[in-house]
Amino acid sequence: MTRFDADLHRLATQLATMAAAPAITTAADDTALVNRARRTLRNCCRTMLADLAPPLAENVDGPPKLAELALNPVGVLHTLLQRDPAPLALPPARTAAHVTETANDHWKRLGDAAEIVTHEWTSSDPTSRPTGEHAWTRIADVAAIAQAAASLDRALVEADTAPRVRGECVEIGLVAEHVGRYATSGPLPQPEPLRPEPRRLRPTTVRQLGDIAAGLTHLATLVTTAGHLRPDMIGALVTAHARTLDTLASALTSTSPPAQRAGRRRFAGALRGHGQSLATVRLACRNLTSLDPDDPRPATQMREIRSALRPLADKPTLASDADHQKALLAALHPALAVTLAVDAAAGAHMRSGRWYMPAEGQLLRWAKVSNDHPLNDALDLAVSHARALISQLPPPHAGGARYRAPHEILVPAVLRDNAPRGEITPSPSV
Repeated sequence: MTRFDADLHRLATQLATMAAAPAITTAADDTALVNRARRTLRNCCRTMLADLAPPLAENVDGPPKLAELALNPVGVLHTLLQRDPAPLALPPARTAAHVTETANDHWKRLGDAAEIVTHEWTSSDPTSRPTGEHAWTRIADVAAIAQAAASLDRALVEADTAPRVRGECVEIGLVAEHVGRYATSGPLPQPEPLRPEPRRLRPTTVRQLGDIAAGLTHLATLVTTAGHLRPDMIGALVTAHARTLDTLASALTSTSPPAQRAGRRRFAGALRGHGQSLATVRLACRNLTSLDPDDPRPATQMREIRSALRPLADKPTLASDADHQKALLAALHPALAVTLAVDAAAGAHMRSGRWYMPAEGQLLRWAKVSNDHPLNDALDLAVSHARALISQLPPPHAGGARYRAPHEILVPAVLRDNAPRGEITPSPSV
């Protein structure tokens, strides 16, 4: 998974810090730094909004009208975000040097945070970006960020004579506030974490038992997203994975508390039996071939896992302490999910006609793998074993507390605006 949620939380926290201390925020004197942060923040908002709610053709033809705000608030916000913010020329510092330095540092952090969030979003797998009800959660986040950015802009030009900038930030702030209210008027379910694009995935380091669960989860992802895996590579992966299952089974029985001894022995026996079903998959792959080269990433990830498990294989009692017990039990579900990933990858390669078997009765000829090839039965058996064992495990424990979203951090109390509503006059572009 990407670090998008953590980085988005960092961006919102930085925005809230700056919005809550306008005296410091407006003391910046590095014009280039401030304008870069403003442009980067605007680009972050419009990039995310364009993917979450792609505009219709009529939404981008000409400036929006005020009446459209009630009919299509998201489209109006998208249109207003299309232009980069007009550059500002900051006056020389009028505060103490340390205050100006702190203000410049705030703007640098803001620009860096917005750039990182934009990169995480654009480099993610498009299929992992939220849709439907989940998209409204991120639209609410974009609206909160855009409103906060407009609040910072307005603070910068309060004592300046920049009517165009002031009018633009008033417009965006007004529309963003409206979009935020509209988005939060319904349920806001937590979106699934963004995934990197498959081609960007890299094997992860696995150094100790605590890393095994994450390593196995990543292995399953690499197997299902691999560009190509030859039949003999699938056979090698399931052979190595059977040894992993045996290592986990030995650790389960060697470290079981007295009250769990019988149950653990039964489950360990079932794990070893599952490893034997994977041996059947390896045998069924022996007479198959493929012309395409292997994607090397799953094999590299498997070597990381096997290297980390080697001490445990030699001495299963190493998993006796409480932290290792948690890591051991957490690894069981991801270990069984690897079988499901192997089935998905092998099935996709066979259906696409990229694996071949010897043609019956024809010397040195090959044919696409048929639907009645023994590999299909071997995979079905292994998957049924894996699913049966997964059903005996408790649901995976949720991770730590999730990061707070921008629409939760940038609440109206943070983005307070003390100016009377009667003083706000939107420019004619709305």
